[in-house]
Amino acid sequence: MDRNQFVEELSKLRSSATFLSLLGYRNDHSEVADYSIVFHMSYENALKRSLLVLESVVPTDALHALAKQELLDGYAKSLNKIAITPIEEIEDAYTRFFDSDGNYIKGVKLHTETDTLHLYGLVNSKRVLIPGQYPTRNRRDLTKAKDELRKLCPVEKFRQFKITPAQVDRISVEHLSLLPPAI
Repeated sequence: MDRNQFVEELSKLRSSATFLSLLGYRNDHSEVADYSIVFHMSYENALKRSLLVLESVVPTDALHALAKQELLDGYAKSLNKIAITPIEEIEDAYTRFFDSDGNYIKGVKLHTETDTLHLYGLVNSKRVLIPGQYPTRNRRDLTKAKDELRKLCPVEKFRQFKITPAQVDRISVEHLSLLPPAI
């Protein structure tokens, strides 16, 4: 299946959130896993819910208070950017797709420089088939505090997946079985 056919099939899906399965997905750390994601999910709504969650958190110390404030500021900045910049005018490394009626297809975009298709959505479940090898990370205390708070937020579950034949075995959505597009 070529990229255009693949995106055409995605455009036929209902426009509201739906479950999509990525089976046999290989990441850059050699991990192989099956994912279930909520596709066509609104990142804006996840940001709004994340702000509500963070506002209700009572910090345990000054470090957690700073972490909370920095996350609130960052999520609010992202939300404001979404509010003032139409999807067609976002200037970043991606090209977005639109259906035949001109409606934006949430959850799929093309990385312009690498010509790689990406799917994204909210991770519902993950089943690791082959564990990956992840490097040890040295993080500052503030970063660790932010990580603890991020785990509470819906926006933390958003993931982006590179879609190439070498990285995913199969994609299933709404009783369709899609193969990754050949480039």
